[in-house]
Amino acid sequence: MSLKVVTALKARQIFGTIMNAVSFRNDQYIVERKGMPMVAIIPVKKFKQIDKARQRFFSNMSKISDSFIGEEANKLDDILEEATQAAKKIELSQE
Repeated sequence: MSLKVVTALKARQIFGTIMNAVSFRNDQYIVERKGMPMVAIIPVKKFKQIDKARQRFFSNMSKISDSFIGEEANKLDDILEEATQAAKKIELSQE
């Protein structure tokens, strides 16, 4: 597996080769236009993993949001501050 960068023009010229490299060797490509990254070409398996993680994230965020319905704003601020401090403490202990 490797990450390769190609221009849009080159990608159009060798698209079949890129598809084979991505599907059979799990290579990943960044396609640039005028030196700026525009798109990534990744294996379908990787895309499905990313999509599943995205769905889990938004599902969890929805559950968290729903759990705070009816809570007072000040109480939410206190909860967020407590969570932030706990996360910082964990981060410092891992350094």
